[in-house]
Amino acid sequence: MLPDLPEHARYGVFSAPRIFPAVVRFSNGEPAPQPDKHPEPRGIAIKLIGVPGRKLLPGKENAVTQDFLATSHSVTSTVRNVRQFMAFIRASRNRWTTIVTLARAVGAGEALRILNALVSTVVLSKVRSMVTEQFSGTAPIKLGPYAVKFTVRPAAGTEATTSRPLTNNFLRDDLADRLRKAEVVFDFLVQFYVDDTRTPIEDTSIAWDAPLLKVAQVRIPSCDLDDPHTNALSEAVDKLSFSPWHATDDHRPLGNVMRARRVAYEASSALRGHSPEPTGLPLTGS
Repeated sequence: MLPDLPEHARYGVFSAPRIFPAVVRFSNGEPAPQPDKHPEPRGIAIKLIGVPGRKLLPGKENAVTQDFLATSHSVTSTVRNVRQFMAFIRASRNRWTTIVTLARAVGAGEALRILNALVSTVVLSKVRSMVTEQFSGTAPIKLGPYAVKFTVRPAAGTEATTSRPLTNNFLRDDLADRLRKAEVVFDFLVQFYVDDTRTPIEDTSIAWDAPLLKVAQVRIPSCDLDDPHTNALSEAVDKLSFSPWHATDDHRPLGNVMRARRVAYEASSALRGHSPEPTGLPLTGS
């Protein structure tokens, strides 16, 4: 967490300059693993360790962890609200009738807008490296008494992506190559709520029109992803649960989409099973 932040940014984990141990998980956007060359949203999940304060999720109130989740592109950023999101999920069960089913649920104009946005942001987007992607929290959260959206993007000086064959594991290979040479650094930035037109809380299809303020950096130390110790750590991270609702009240998620995500993440976590929240690094459970 950076020093010399303005007063209105000094809440929660950003209240004072501090280094938190953390684990970072990169992921795809599908429920099941897909080859890296499959076009889909990508995600980053950050779990800070050593965060004081009562947490929001039942059963994890006393955990010393705090999660931040962001995606490169998502259905959430194309739909206006939960009603449209659920309509899209139902319609997409049959790809041959998706547009007709979606149009019946939300109207022809909105159906075309959603599908056009998805084609341009997901299908036509070409993720060539997880390190050079920009990730968005999509829906707002609290920052103390304020509402913000956060962004995780490559820090200045990040090497541009080089051309490599689109193999089934090219994203992992790119990350491994980079981490063998140097640490990977992301900037963590926030945008503050201005008004319901420029920065709407309830309509996630509208990108916020507000300045970005850098409040922290995420630093992944140089390592060998193929080393047995690193592989073991990666497997341990994959067994953890991540949720935008695993947070203190200073970072409480806001809006109808976030309320729905709470239910979805709790159901997914219960189905998959997960390890206890860690209390330190190396990963020690509570």
